[in-house]
Amino acid sequence: MTYIPPKPFEWNHCGTCGSKLEPAFDGERERPYCANCNRHYYRNPVPACCVFVRDEEGRLLFTQRAVEPCLGRWTLPGGFLELNESAEQCALRELTEETGLTGDGVQLLGVSVSQSADKGAVLVIGYCIATWRGTPRPDSDASDLRFFSKAERPQVPFEAHRELLALYDEMYP
Repeated sequence: MTYIPPKPFEWNHCGTCGSKLEPAFDGERERPYCANCNRHYYRNPVPACCVFVRDEEGRLLFTQRAVEPCLGRWTLPGGFLELNESAEQCALRELTEETGLTGDGVQLLGVSVSQSADKGAVLVIGYCIATWRGTPRPDSDASDLRFFSKAERPQVPFEAHRELLALYDEMYP
């Protein structure tokens, strides 16, 4: 089955009352606006986290995606932030959900924002995991797990992951 990405998301109708949105100035520029609800709609990025997990040889852990987008491609473990969850909690939850590992010592690496076919834009917060325990096993959205040396790393499909990997390589040569 061939994956066909959705068209970029656009606000056309109010999410509260269903009225057709019209362009209106919000103090900075024109944005979709519902006169009924007196509400502007913004194209804000969706927050997500990814984690950098090293083994004793200094290799990074990657997950092979079991879901679209990018089914079968290798990425960093991670996923979307949920309501009432801190970014650090999200990073640790996604680590456990996708890899079966439990992590400690969450340290912010950096942040990247990139376009997404189905989300509009995604703001990815990268965290380094200082210590971890458990036996790596793919779960949730992952079909396989593997530690890769810098020279062996697979081509990563997500721009935000590539930017964060470059930052990681600068900080941990």
